[in-house]
Amino acid sequence: MNKLATVAALSCTATIVSAQSTVDYTTTGWSEFGTSSTTGVAGNFLPGWTTINATPDVGYDLFFVPTTTLSGAADDAGLWLNQFDLASPNAISNEVARLSLSGFTIGETYSLDFYSTLYWSTPSGWIGNDDALDVAIVGASISDWDSTILSDPGDIDGLNTWESQSLVFTATSSIVTFDFGGNASYHSDIGTNATRIGIDGFSARAVPAPASVVLMGMGGLLVGRRRR
Repeated sequence: MNKLATVAALSCTATIVSAQSTVDYTTTGWSEFGTSSTTGVAGNFLPGWTTINATPDVGYDLFFVPTTTLSGAADDAGLWLNQFDLASPNAISNEVARLSLSGFTIGETYSLDFYSTLYWSTPSGWIGNDDALDVAIVGASISDWDSTILSDPGDIDGLNTWESQSLVFTATSSIVTFDFGGNASYHSDIGTNATRIGIDGFSARAVPAPASVVLMGMGGLLVGRRRR
C-alpha cells in the first residue's frame, strides 16, 4: 500500500473510531486500553470514547512514559492527553477525550473509578508538574471535577506511579458524559503549563446509601408500625 493510500485508510479509521457511540456502564469493553504502540485515536480507542479536541494518544512505548504500567504487564497501554496550557494561544494544545456512558438511574449516586498519572518532561515541553486532571461532566449533579494532585518526582525518569481516582456523582440523566481535559476555564491554578496526563483502568459502580440513612429509614418504618 502506498503512502497516500495508507493515510487515506488511517483517516477512514479515525473517522469510524471517533464516531463510537455511548456504552452501558455495566459492560467492561470501555475500561482498559489494552496493548498498543499506535499513537492517536486511530489506534485502539475503546467503545464509548471519542476525541473532542486535538489528538489524544493511545500507547505504551517510550513516548508515553511511565515505563511502569498500571497492570505491571508488558505493553500495557493507557490513554494520554496534553492538558490545558495557559500559555498557548486559544488553548490549541488542549487535548480532550470524551467518555459517554449509559444505563444510569436518575437520582441515584455512582462512582467512576479509574487511575491517572502525570509525566513531567522538560525536553518535551510537558512541565505542568503537581497538577490535577480536570473533567467536565454533563448529565450529573456536578458539572466539573478535579482529580487529586498528580506529581512526577523526577524529570523524564519514567518511574511515576498510577494514582486511583473516584469521581462521585448523582445521575440527572440516563446518559452521562465525561470530558477529560475539558475544563479549560475551570483548570486548577496550580498548573500553568502543558501537562501530560495518562488515564486507564476504568470502572463504574452504584454507590450504596450511607448506613445511617438506611438505619433512619428502618427507624421510620418501626415508628410507623408502633403508631398503628
